[in-house]
Amino acid sequence: MPENAVDFHLLYKIMYELTVVFESSKTPNELILGLKQVFKRFFEIKEVEIFSVDENSNCLKNFVKPWENLPDGASCNFLHDVFLQLKENKPYVINGDEIFVPVFSQDKVNGVVKLQGNVQKEEFFSFLPLLSRQISLAVVHLKYFETVINSAKFYETIRNIAKITETQYDLSYILPIMGEIIDGFIKEHLIYIFLKSTHKNEYKLIWPNKCLINNISDYLSKITDSNYLVFDEGKTCIFPLVSKGKISGAVVAYNTIDSLNKSEVKYLEQLAIQASITVDKAKEYMKTLENATLDALTGLNNRHMFYQRLAETTSNARRQKTNLCCIMTDIDFFKSVNDTYGHAAGDLALKTVAKTIKKELREYDIASRYGGEEFAILLPDTSPDEAYKVAERLRKQVEKKKINIEELKIEGVKEISVTISIGVSLYISDKMKDPNDLYKSADKGLYIAKESGRNRVVVSD
Repeated sequence: MPENAVDFHLLYKIMYELTVVFESSKTPNELILGLKQVFKRFFEIKEVEIFSVDENSNCLKNFVKPWENLPDGASCNFLHDVFLQLKENKPYVINGDEIFVPVFSQDKVNGVVKLQGNVQKEEFFSFLPLLSRQISLAVVHLKYFETVINSAKFYETIRNIAKITETQYDLSYILPIMGEIIDGFIKEHLIYIFLKSTHKNEYKLIWPNKCLINNISDYLSKITDSNYLVFDEGKTCIFPLVSKGKISGAVVAYNTIDSLNKSEVKYLEQLAIQASITVDKAKEYMKTLENATLDALTGLNNRHMFYQRLAETTSNARRQKTNLCCIMTDIDFFKSVNDTYGHAAGDLALKTVAKTIKKELREYDIASRYGGEEFAILLPDTSPDEAYKVAERLRKQVEKKKINIEELKIEGVKEISVTISIGVSLYISDKMKDPNDLYKSADKGLYIAKESGRNRVVVSD
């Protein structure tokens, strides 16, 4: 073979292995790792990076980490100069041990591949144009694949938001769930959920616990209609929640580094619309359930009925001078159940605990779902010692109960377990003038139980 002749057998082996990489790569990171392995073996290439033009900012972004801006400096400026040279139909650009080839999209240069290594083989440069086209196809494929995946995740997110009101209706419970669902979809930005006061033009943060946006109150005060608002050069976007033509709250997306791109804005607009519909449904359910007595998910008394029975039982205990105890309990680390296995698993946990409560109580005991993962139980004609025994029995029964979540088809998980913390209180008529003092006292015991380690019973003073 002549000294400078191309070794086509070698090129065939390289292209075969690269084709395997292109076909098997499902993420940008997998593509980069695969390219590195092949190039290192055949050409001693040490590093591979791909940069593509972001449609939102029209700037080059790292293909693996598109949410990060390229650092300012000489290397960044040089990369942009290389990009301009490649757009002028240069097949490649060499700078010391760095080799740059173009990434194409619809026959237009739309990015740069940076290879680093001291390459001596003639075969490498002879197949760079082919390599450039193959990598371009892989990049286009991955971007399209990402679009398809995002679309599927988007419609799943829409469905999940719409399904919240199938089992929940309390806004203080469903709005945080909504925030978690949206945050799980828009991962590159922080998501906040605000609820507007019914009497003032003020907004209360519902999810999460703290907002990092300094001027958020000023921004929210500028909401006048259903159109989204953009602040901080696109890094803060506000999407109003509209209920029956009136602003009821807002979904806020925020990023300290980059602005929302067009597809993210489009997704969030639709998610805010669905969130508004869900809030409307919850409010309608609340009105309907004001006259209802049972909780839709668990079949226990609802909170409205609990207050009614609380007034009745405290009145009877005071008049007849009999004991009345209250148990307040909630599921430990319930948020973790929702985050790990999904809200459907959380609903199954609530149903299981409710069923256990009903099974362990007497016919005339009164069990209610107080809200979220919290339950309230009234025990007429029961001493504190007896109430403690009931609470301990409940705690142990819940702890050993296995919750079957096989129907949810979570890989590797067929059942889960939960525990409960419990507070117990006794009604003392001469000290508790307000019936609500009874459950507040039990709630104090519950707080102590959770603060002291959870999965335990505390009798309140």
